[in-house]
Amino acid sequence: MPATDADPGRVVQALIQAAGSGSRLGQGPKAFVILGGQTLLERSIALFRGIADHIIVAVPSADLARAQALVAGDRVAVIAGGESRSQTTRRLVERASAPWLLLHDVVHPFASPALVRRVLDAAVIHGASAPAVSNTEFLYDKYGSPLHPPGAILIGQKPVGLSREKLRAAYLACPALPGDPSVLEVLAAAGTPTRFVPGDRRNIKITEPDDLALARALIETGA
Repeated sequence: MPATDADPGRVVQALIQAAGSGSRLGQGPKAFVILGGQTLLERSIALFRGIADHIIVAVPSADLARAQALVAGDRVAVIAGGESRSQTTRRLVERASAPWLLLHDVVHPFASPALVRRVLDAAVIHGASAPAVSNTEFLYDKYGSPLHPPGAILIGQKPVGLSREKLRAAYLACPALPGDPSVLEVLAAAGTPTRFVPGDRRNIKITEPDDLALARALIETGA
């Protein structure tokens, strides 16, 4: 919660990943996709206004002015994201100054304040936390070989709660992991495990057109 609320010692910044091109979704940059009369970016800002002291948003560099006109101002800063998810995350973390961070992605428009606070509380205790739900189906590899039965693995969600100190130390200890690693992979490589808390199955991720159709149906039906 903001430092001005009941816990004045907990200073929190929300870092919002909104630099995705949305190529699979086919609606232009993810930040500006409309859902329920608002852009995904605006929905994320609204989520954290009552929880974080300050919000930093990373958007495509070509859309910096557009995003600034839409959301920049009181307690919200907009920066240019990188060419990959991990580069964007690094830029957000480098800009951050609060001891506690909440890393979110605009493609999770149904995260609730209760979920965010649950993640933050666990992060303060353990250093890193994320919501997750268990798989409900049998999972197979692309060749049809069975991998996991229902309930065997966790499916991670956003936001992720983080100690800025631990994350910066992890980046220094593991500066060049292969591929496009998530912050949880970076932390794990540096010896900091993530504590998972109960997620929310309504907290879907919008990646494909069908995901967006489902999200709009949830809005229309009030589900």
